[in-house]
Amino acid sequence: MIRKLQSLTLLILLISPALQAREKVIIDTDPAIGYPLRDVDDGLAMAIGLNSPELEIVGITTIYGNHTQDKTYKKAQELLKEAKSEKAVFRGAEKAGDYSETAASKFIRESVLANPGEITIIAIGPLTNLAGAIKSDPKVGPSIKQVISMGGALEARLLGLPPGAFDLNWGADPDSTRLVIASVPKFVMISTDLCMEVVFTREKFQQLQSAPFLAPYLSKQVKPWLHFNELFFHTDQGRGFFPWDTLAVIYLLDPTVFTVNPIQIKVKNRKTVGIKIETGKGTSINAPLEMDRGKFWKIFFQRV
Repeated sequence: MIRKLQSLTLLILLISPALQAREKVIIDTDPAIGYPLRDVDDGLAMAIGLNSPELEIVGITTIYGNHTQDKTYKKAQELLKEAKSEKAVFRGAEKAGDYSETAASKFIRESVLANPGEITIIAIGPLTNLAGAIKSDPKVGPSIKQVISMGGALEARLLGLPPGAFDLNWGADPDSTRLVIASVPKFVMISTDLCMEVVFTREKFQQLQSAPFLAPYLSKQVKPWLHFNELFFHTDQGRGFFPWDTLAVIYLLDPTVFTVNPIQIKVKNRKTVGIKIETGKGTSINAPLEMDRGKFWKIFFQRV
């Protein structure tokens, strides 16, 4: 009898590794998937996270960015409904520098302080919600396990503009970006440079249509955005769009997809719009700069 119980325990451990140590995660996001001429990456990132048993999604917080707070909050609720998920959504800041308490900043603060050193925050929008939570209590920043944030550009140029001039995440609220980077124990930058290493093309769209999770919903929302981007982005991988924020979730699922480099950065405002990143001085962060495209897409299509 004892041997049977031991064998059963071993079998459970082998077939259910995700249940052993699920990563507690808050996704802080500005989803606009399906709105005309708005990016779809946040919605794809949410879908990947929701369909990853390795992750315990503690909650979703929404932020302005890809659209207004009203729109991103409603879109997050819509996507969760499509996914038949009962995860809670918390409404956040409506503009840069708005550090007044919101449902989102309160949720982040209370969750982190109740689970010190355990919660990873995937920040795939402007960092105002997170900065507001950090400002509300000095214990919040050090109590966060890590922040994985899509934002910043080292050398990559989008539409010929200087690096960081078109940054809709970090560049939307540079003060909050600097505060968060300086306040947390571990910060991972998923840069524009890294994100432009992968392109979502028509071939990828065909794969999406038969993907295991939310395929009909996601395909319908993604199709117009793909066609629009095919007019502008012609790469060696084909025409299409960059799946920006999905890289932040996949980094958490499997960091070995990426080659990680510790660097020091200082985030500075540009004279006109956006930000500029100086390297070699400032705060030390982790910055994946290379990736395995094949491994990335394999995980991507296992989860959406």
